[in-house]
Amino acid sequence: MRGLRISPALVVLLSLATPALAQSDVNYHPIDAKGRIAWTVDGTIGPRSLFAVGPLATAWQTAWNVPEEWGRTWSGVGKRYLEREADVAISNTMEAGLGAVWGEEPRYIRVGRGPFRARLGHAAKTVFLAERPDGHHAPAWGRYAANTVNNIIENTWLPPSMTTPGQTTFRSLSGFAGRFAGNLWDEFWPDVQRRLRAKL
Repeated sequence: MRGLRISPALVVLLSLATPALAQSDVNYHPIDAKGRIAWTVDGTIGPRSLFAVGPLATAWQTAWNVPEEWGRTWSGVGKRYLEREADVAISNTMEAGLGAVWGEEPRYIRVGRGPFRARLGHAAKTVFLAERPDGHHAPAWGRYAANTVNNIIENTWLPPSMTTPGQTTFRSLSGFAGRFAGNLWDEFWPDVQRRLRAKL
């Protein structure tokens, strides 16, 4: 087993089965060039990336020994962690840059209220669609390109077991699954925090 596989078809079905949402309770302002740089930097070397997602992803891959050439050694752990950082840096830079061409919003815009099903659907839908400056959603072309080209670039340094067409495709699909997980976190974690504070 190469790792947890989340079907992109499931994400698409969830998004299609979800009714349209009312305007977010976030005071939304379209992202500008400065915001794109901040989003790229935070997603690459921000605390969540460096100290939460990075170590968790590294531990998961080490547990499953992916890629197998790196082994379950400290050297393998280091290679996996650095490879993920390179992956995120390339992907985020490309998405923020290319997305600017179409005015795509790379950030997740939280709904923050309403039925759970609608919020879940919004998190799923915005894996594949990006908000535009006028508020409508359209295909996230920059994200599609970044997620595909990024994984082709990575094939220049990854070991052979990871550079087959099947593994390259799987890594691209995993990028969308990871985006969905991040969207869910951004959507619902503030609610969890609020409830935990209320109990203290």
